[in-house]
Amino acid sequence: MKHVIPFRGVKMPAIRSELHRWHTDDGIKTNLSLMDQKDLGLTLFQEQDAENKLAGVLFLREILLPAGAIECRRDIRRFAELFDRNWIYDWNICDWFCVKVLNPLIKREGRKCAEVIAAWKNAGNLWRARCSVVAFVGEASNQEYYPIMQATCGVLIKREERFAKTAVGWLMRDISGHDEQFVKEFLDSNLSHFSLESLKNAIKYFDKDLQIIYLEQKKAS
Repeated sequence: MKHVIPFRGVKMPAIRSELHRWHTDDGIKTNLSLMDQKDLGLTLFQEQDAENKLAGVLFLREILLPAGAIECRRDIRRFAELFDRNWIYDWNICDWFCVKVLNPLIKREGRKCAEVIAAWKNAGNLWRARCSVVAFVGEASNQEYYPIMQATCGVLIKREERFAKTAVGWLMRDISGHDEQFVKEFLDSNLSHFSLESLKNAIKYFDKDLQIIYLEQKKAS
């Protein structure tokens, strides 16, 4: 099946525990430089099973980011390769990477990093393009980034792939809890491009009567 990745059935706490044990007990922490550790962490994404890829995400987030070994502009090309080489190819790993790696980089490095990640909106690879939206979910209350979000969502919502549109619905839903007017204006300008699934998500927190209005407009379009 498309977009399905094999799982061993190992839960996240066990992945986290084993990752940190491996990092400490197998001498990786003491015998490898941070740059070599980063190389090693990125190779985990080349493995077939989801748990290995999730271990790669946790390696970046819990070990290398706190150590200052990751910088947005320096490492963005290598991150792009994870998608373009088809090592990240499903929504689960993609979204974990966005939430655990890309968004913390935006929070730490600010607008310059945000603009670099937002530029992925034009990527041919669906999952890398999805990152340009999902990486900003953690910034839904930050109006500084609303022009960037408007631009990335404006590109993704026009793509035909389901997971491009659902990324926009997710972000708009979260923004609506802070600035409903922003979401209304985006919907009014792009309603024809929304799928019913992504629209329902975007308006999830709207007043019920307003939800009905948008759904009826969509069905009539």
